[in-house]
Amino acid sequence: MEEQRPRLLVVKAAMTVHGGAARDLLRNLPSVAEHFEVRFACLNLLDSQRTMLLSQDIQILEPYYQWQPNDGLLNEISAGQERSAAAAWKEHSSVHAAIEWADAIHLTGGNGSMEFPAFVPPGKPLHLHFLESKPGIHDDISHLNPDGSGGWRPKLMHLLQSRQRARIEKSFRGFAENQNWSVSANSEFSAQNLHRIYGIKGGVLYPSVDLSEFSREESRGEGAAFAALGLGESGSYAVTVGRLSRFKGIYEAVDHLVGSGLNLVVIGGGKEGENAALRQYGERCDVGVKVLSGIDSESMRAVMRRSAAVIGLAHGEAFGLTPIEAMAIGVPPIFVDEGGYTETVVDQLNGRLLERGDIEAWQRALEQAQDAGTRERWARNGMERIEEMGLTPQEHAKRLAAIISTEG
Repeated sequence: MEEQRPRLLVVKAAMTVHGGAARDLLRNLPSVAEHFEVRFACLNLLDSQRTMLLSQDIQILEPYYQWQPNDGLLNEISAGQERSAAAAWKEHSSVHAAIEWADAIHLTGGNGSMEFPAFVPPGKPLHLHFLESKPGIHDDISHLNPDGSGGWRPKLMHLLQSRQRARIEKSFRGFAENQNWSVSANSEFSAQNLHRIYGIKGGVLYPSVDLSEFSREESRGEGAAFAALGLGESGSYAVTVGRLSRFKGIYEAVDHLVGSGLNLVVIGGGKEGENAALRQYGERCDVGVKVLSGIDSESMRAVMRRSAAVIGLAHGEAFGLTPIEAMAIGVPPIFVDEGGYTETVVDQLNGRLLERGDIEAWQRALEQAQDAGTRERWARNGMERIEEMGLTPQEHAKRLAAIISTEG
């Protein structure tokens, strides 16, 4: 007779912004489902995500009306996004039944997620996977325009956000006070921020890369996917991944390619007007810029695989999936020597970690990354780093199962 698995409710509010947190959660869920009977609850979901979850026989709990997180100045001042998420969770009746059903709950942070614990009884084991503090609440960078202008905004916004900040800090209080609730950060860097900002000491549960998805071997459809994008010759560009914001350092990626002879491909980007302004900035810097929004995993792999390097200049990146995805497919990762990047990239061993603003050092690193011997050595060491740190869905699920069993 098959042993009954513990019942785990997995929760993340916002899935339609298909960033690193959503990608990581989806790639880990099938392995988590090997240890638990899983139900997944959210406030919004993409069709492609729904199809993937259903293909894994994971029961989905989603509201009839998809929650749309609002942004803008008024919402920042009034904590409108948090209040609307709280209302959406309150009306999400199937979630309340699932809370009673579950032996434990695993909550991934992000927009709308921190309103969920208010509906969890204090005696129910609850584990939070902390990614980062909400952008702009405890940092200045997030309030700047993508090109770095708007230096007057952070001080004013911090004054206006006092209500929102108090609400968010209150949502973390239960994890500091309740022995049945625990927190794991997604990196040592995030764990330090968790303690510094909220006074909570948590462990580390690293994200993962699926080596069957980000394989060293090219998939059958990658060639056609790449050709359809019209990016030119392989090796003629560097790739950066992220939304168009100062926090993600997209304009700075252009700056650091000046004089390298490489163009920049941005996977992510922003609104069309913002993308157009970025392209114009690239023209002034003599760096061609192409923005790819909403591409699928196969196209993403094709673009990364044919790049000279994958680069990143985000400010205070909590972990950064992009470096390990680059390592997995064998492309040089070149990243700023800050934040969570420093936990996966080892300088000169499996990529480069460089000082922000040292353009000459970046140019030398980009030249180094185009050497065949160096690329092969970094690729081999990158795979060893992934294995050494246990950055696979299977290891992630084992660690989560150990955390949940300890709570129970």
